[in-house]
Amino acid sequence: MAALGRFTLLLALAFALYGFVATLVARRRGDERLRVSGRRAAYAVLLAAVVANAVMLVAILSDDFSVAYVAENSSRATPGFFKVLSLWSADEGSLLLWNLILSGYVAAVAFRWRHRAEEELPATLAILFGVAAFYLVLVLGPTAPFAGLSPVPADGNGPLPLLQNHPLMAVHPPFLYLGYIGFTVPFAFALGAVLSGTASDRWLVTTKRWALVAWWFLTIGLLLGALWSYGVLGWGGYWAWDPVENGALLPWLMATAFIHSAMLQDRRGMLRVWNASLAVGTFVLVTFGSFITRGSILSSIHAFSRSLVGPMYLGLLMVTIVLGFGAIAFRASKMRSRGRIDSALSREAFFVGNNLVLVALTAIVLAGTVFPLIVEAVAGRKVSIGAPFFRQTTAPALSLLLFFLGAGPLLPWRRGRWARVRGAAVAPVAAATITFAALAAGGVRNVAALVGFALAAFALVANAGVVVRKLRGHVSGRPRKARAALGALARDRRAYGALVIHMGLAVLATGVIWSSSFATERQVTLAEGDTAELGGRTITYEGLDRREEEHRTVLVARATVREDGATGVVHPSLNLYPNAREPVGTPSIRYGAFQDFYSSLIGIEDGGTTATFRFLVNPGVTWIWAGGAVMVLAGLACLMPGAKPVPRPSPRPSLEAA
Repeated sequence: MAALGRFTLLLALAFALYGFVATLVARRRGDERLRVSGRRAAYAVLLAAVVANAVMLVAILSDDFSVAYVAENSSRATPGFFKVLSLWSADEGSLLLWNLILSGYVAAVAFRWRHRAEEELPATLAILFGVAAFYLVLVLGPTAPFAGLSPVPADGNGPLPLLQNHPLMAVHPPFLYLGYIGFTVPFAFALGAVLSGTASDRWLVTTKRWALVAWWFLTIGLLLGALWSYGVLGWGGYWAWDPVENGALLPWLMATAFIHSAMLQDRRGMLRVWNASLAVGTFVLVTFGSFITRGSILSSIHAFSRSLVGPMYLGLLMVTIVLGFGAIAFRASKMRSRGRIDSALSREAFFVGNNLVLVALTAIVLAGTVFPLIVEAVAGRKVSIGAPFFRQTTAPALSLLLFFLGAGPLLPWRRGRWARVRGAAVAPVAAATITFAALAAGGVRNVAALVGFALAAFALVANAGVVVRKLRGHVSGRPRKARAALGALARDRRAYGALVIHMGLAVLATGVIWSSSFATERQVTLAEGDTAELGGRTITYEGLDRREEEHRTVLVARATVREDGATGVVHPSLNLYPNAREPVGTPSIRYGAFQDFYSSLIGIEDGGTTATFRFLVNPGVTWIWAGGAVMVLAGLACLMPGAKPVPRPSPRPSLEAA
């Protein structure tokens, strides 16, 4: 199995290198047969990547411990479901999955444009083949997922306990990778167009859908990661601002800016250099995120030189920065924008403001992530930047973003009239004012939270109002209004989807502000029968149960929760895995529309007669999942192709016209 896996990866690398050379030579010579041959190499790379992943999966499911990766990340006692997940539970296997998804994107691009021959397409395919070759070299060299093991052990170590503690690991990494890797396509098209010297905007029209697909996948991956952190790790939160999380957030922020500013280039011919820079910058941040998480620098900056993975990622990062931004700077004179902002009171101006805020957020998160690494590299000492720094620095930017999110859709393109804008803004401003006043009267004294809630209400009502006005315009005067409304939604689903995404983000922001500002926590040690109070609840520890499972031992603490005459039960647990030094906790959460009651088991003493708990009352967390779900569903609507306009029948020509 190990030999077969290595052979298929070598085959994939050979096809990727052939595709890289063939597409460039075909462009230079104008050789159509060679161009087709180079394009078909993408399908061969995908087939080889599929076989390599299938070989590893078969080795895992058959307990083939002669493959070192299988011995290190699976075991005979591991349930089949978690055996499948171990395919991406460690660095080597996850890079196999990375190669599979990347080759899938390359093949999809080759197939989508199989009948077209734009001038920038050969350079685009060559860039995609080059990136694919880099990741294939990575799995054939320093990571080596198919390395053999001798003597062959009787059993393996099993997956990391944390990765087999919840089924969300079945979907979180694949969705994250689908989004993360998908940004390679807009990068390749942007850089291909710049290197080809074309002054057209074809690359942008081509890649808008690809960027939105990657953004949609990454949005799902980030939400699932937050849900996994909240429901599995047991610390009570959903976002810790650690470098791994930030590494995924950074390209999402920049891609969001790109998707918005691409509309300006598409409609007005504006921001051409800016958009190319955002497309390149998004891929640079993807490479940077991979570098800090896979380059052995999170544990220690001095461990960087112990493996070739770090230097190889650093090399890719430097090449991407120099080649990408250098090419844009060299061609900038040919990429001058045709349009300009006609008025500060216009949608274009607010889109630019939205972009600047998103880029500022990216810079803040990037600075907070990189600073500890720089200090350790230069001064040789460890420093940490925690959640308080990110909350304080990103809160003003988030407030501005909510303002632009609500004000932008109220404004017309080119130039707006204040009287008209003022009429459209009455309801959103009233909603913000009422929200601020009502919460202040209700006893909320956190000014930052009050402003955040008010701006979220402003954005939500503003976008909802635009949806209502658009629908009214479509159904006005029509007898069958329901059918007309559905038809309007189907025809203009992307515009409606974007507005609903804004509404979902406003709801999500409300949940973030609420939960981060008003959560309460208590850690307490209870003997059986003892009680504790938190947030109007009385919690009584009832005892400890022990449950033996195939791959672990589960210690479950039972506690009764009484609130307003109602009684419920929470059952946080500690999971003991054979090869783990410490137990892994699983929290118990009583979800509510307005607040969650969160309990986790910290430790046990005296055989379970005494237990230490962490109890939290987390308000607004459900609003985060609800807002995220709205964004995902609305994003799916944006991805669906719009209805083609029905052509009007031409009048029958007269004899004289004939």
